[in-house]
Amino acid sequence: MSMLVQRIALLAERLGVPLPRVAGQTRLGLAGTLRVRSAIPVTCSHKAAEQISNLPQYTDLESVLADFNRYDVWAWIQTKDANERFRAPEVGKALPDALAQCSEGKLAAEEFRVMLATARLTLVCQIARDGGSLRAFMVWETKYPPHPTASLLVANFIAESNSGFDLPGFCTMVAAQARLRVGINPREIEREAGADRDFITGVRRYLEALRNHANAAAPRMRYEVVDRSPVRLRPADEGAWPRAFTRAGTQLAVPTVSGRERRLFVLDVSDDDVLTMDGDDPRNELVERDELKVQPGTDSLKRMREALDMIAMSADDAHGRLLDALTRPEGLKPLPPREIPATDEQSARQQAAKALALNTPDIALIHGPPGTGKTTVICGIVEELVKSGKRVLLVAPTHVALDNVLERLGNRQGVTAIRLGSPDSVEAQAHRFLLQNRSKDLTGRLAAELRAATQAAPADDGVAAVQREWANRIGNDEEAGALLLLNANLVCATPIGIAMAREFRNVEVLFDVMILDEASKATLTDFLVPAARARRWILVGDHRQLPPYVDNGELEAVISERMKRAEVAEPDPAWLGDLSTRLRQHFDNRMHPDPLRRDKAWRDFVGTLAAPFMLDRTAVDELVALGADSDRWRSAQRSTERGDAQETSGTKDAKPQALRLGAELIELQSLALPSVFERLTRLPESRSVRLNFQHRMKPELAAFSAEMVYNRDYPSAPATAQLGLEIPSLEAPSIWIDTAYAPPAQRYEYPRDTNWTGGAYVNKLETAIAVELVEACAAWAVQSWRGDPRPGGRGAGATFEIGVTAFYLKQALALRDAIFEKLGAGNDPWRREWTSRAANGAPIDIHVSIVDRFQGREKDVVVLSATRSNPKGRRGHVDNLNRLNVALTRARHKRIVIGDSATLTGHGKHRRDSGDLLVHLYETSERKPKWGRAMGGQA
Repeated sequence: MSMLVQRIALLAERLGVPLPRVAGQTRLGLAGTLRVRSAIPVTCSHKAAEQISNLPQYTDLESVLADFNRYDVWAWIQTKDANERFRAPEVGKALPDALAQCSEGKLAAEEFRVMLATARLTLVCQIARDGGSLRAFMVWETKYPPHPTASLLVANFIAESNSGFDLPGFCTMVAAQARLRVGINPREIEREAGADRDFITGVRRYLEALRNHANAAAPRMRYEVVDRSPVRLRPADEGAWPRAFTRAGTQLAVPTVSGRERRLFVLDVSDDDVLTMDGDDPRNELVERDELKVQPGTDSLKRMREALDMIAMSADDAHGRLLDALTRPEGLKPLPPREIPATDEQSARQQAAKALALNTPDIALIHGPPGTGKTTVICGIVEELVKSGKRVLLVAPTHVALDNVLERLGNRQGVTAIRLGSPDSVEAQAHRFLLQNRSKDLTGRLAAELRAATQAAPADDGVAAVQREWANRIGNDEEAGALLLLNANLVCATPIGIAMAREFRNVEVLFDVMILDEASKATLTDFLVPAARARRWILVGDHRQLPPYVDNGELEAVISERMKRAEVAEPDPAWLGDLSTRLRQHFDNRMHPDPLRRDKAWRDFVGTLAAPFMLDRTAVDELVALGADSDRWRSAQRSTERGDAQETSGTKDAKPQALRLGAELIELQSLALPSVFERLTRLPESRSVRLNFQHRMKPELAAFSAEMVYNRDYPSAPATAQLGLEIPSLEAPSIWIDTAYAPPAQRYEYPRDTNWTGGAYVNKLETAIAVELVEACAAWAVQSWRGDPRPGGRGAGATFEIGVTAFYLKQALALRDAIFEKLGAGNDPWRREWTSRAANGAPIDIHVSIVDRFQGREKDVVVLSATRSNPKGRRGHVDNLNRLNVALTRARHKRIVIGDSATLTGHGKHRRDSGDLLVHLYETSERKPKWGRAMGGQA
């Protein structure tokens, strides 16, 4: 019911028909019903009283209203036409100005009249001169059905005057409903309400499938203990934890040296995929490296469901608008243009983004390509919101994004910032903002002030005794943190942090504005829990970078559930895995600039989908031609089923089943795989701003993304021309060290199966070259790094940062082991410091990881191992546009790609088009065919 009421109100708003939901004692009900909390006062003139007495079944007004209280009552408005005659508006005709004025409360009482009717009797009324009642001046027996613009009243009537009843508000609500019926097609209302139901049902089914999977599965995974106080675990060379391991409330069964298991709950997950658990291991009872099993928690799924229901069923207008944005973003009302003060070209879009965020009535997007100042914009938005007395919830899927904002903003005047999360996952500079630290600091200061204030008080002073007692207790008061959290004007957390916080267990609106940073890495379901707790939403991200991580096991589980809905037999596990892979590959290639690549990914998915149904080539081609539009697949399904019903042979084609399953999987893809940011890119243009000037990297490093990703709207700020490092033999900003000139046995990847599709690739030659590159860059820094003293830079004492990354985890592990072999020990499994310091006395930081974990980070030098090298020309992840865009935009001064041009760019028998991504990168880099000892040259 609430959803349909919201839909009516929002549709009316989009069509320019003001539709109040409450006025005085009158409230909008279901499908045009008006609910009135107090009895409506009615009186009558002498003429009306005489007319009533002439009716056989009535004696007076009280007897009439007794009927009105017993039967359905309809109300509508009549206004004067050009001939001074009262008429109701005609459905389908132009809206009379008088009716609009009436619904806005601007028409004088004598210019309109209110019709009240049951199946037996009609009263013609006006607002009495004293304003205390509807005064009936004519009465007649009802001869016709209620007028098409009439509203059904859920109300009682009383035969007396009541000056406390808001009659103008009641008339406004009746007139507004009439305007609605004149201006809106009921079928449109039902269609949109149906779309809402489909969306809500789809998300519920998705969450239900995840819950069923969590309850039925007890996945196992190898782990390593990182720390024991608290217990921290990382995957043992197995890649990322599946999402089942990283949800709030998940319980892990970890083996102990005694042969038993110890159960621990997940508290947090770091950006480097390290789980922080809820306990310590002081006696070293946990096995350091073994296999654990998970008992997936469903608390977070329950909170997602509660948040979804809150958004769907809330009477709050804000939640109705959010539902509108999620179901049909392109239909939201465009915002009026804003006057932005004249400023320099570099900051113009930043100012526009800030103005949009501060003035949007509900939801807005800020597109932020790498290095364009997203954090600066977020800080400016938060500061202005806090100044105006607003409470802000800042959410991001990565800890580093939150800590970057806190480092700049947390100590500014007027900002009371709280950080939720585990200390082990939060950067050291943000520890002071952690809730537990803030709480201790606050209670400590309060206790000290109380003790100081009562120090001189007599021993028999009862008030002072109570204050002393409270001073002793307050330091241990657990409620202090909750009170602090609920009164801070900036709360920062990951989605799992919101789900874990006890203070957010109840779904209620606590914040004026929610800002979601790194929104391109957050799924729709990640968004729901924090979004339900705010009234306005600002999403900051870039859907041209990496999408959210979705676990294959969960995806297969949901696909299996969708097959049941499509009445498809229990699938073959191998085919199910292949179908899941093809669905993801189609999604990964949706924005690839090569249309042939996009078409092949779509055809591969449809071919895999159709395989069990034994469809001929013509039928498969027909499915391919439908495109990735679930509505077209469902329409084709209905048409095919009608055709089957007309056949007399009694046999039915398998094509309708294939069509239904295809529609289900396309819907699933749009729900489970894209980020919430990408979902909302269909908002009207006036609701989004794209930042453009990049301030991170030397212009030559930004050129690839400007050309291939951002349609040349990605200029470099003038100050970036100062960037660059003159490292001997590596002077150019963009370098490609080409391994194609090494013998195949030396350069090819491992493993090497007959089709070169084994996965888990390692490239030993590229690992050796990467070690030499790190040595060369670190040696240069020891002699020449003077920090970053340029205006807006990190300062003369800045650390020299080297990033080494690969597209495959096995290669990243090989790089880490080879590079760290020569370095000292450290606590972070992916970072070490060089053995000597840089020339400015700062550390030289070496950070090795996979590309997927480098998003949001930046380094002075980045070494990128492409890894793939084979005679088949197979490129794998290297040719993924989003992943490549992330990999190539991490470096400030220098980017060095190590790769086999024969495999990656087709220099040889695998010719590539000149517009190919990797061909463009190769041709715009300085190419070094023989560099370093591993290639037979000199470093």
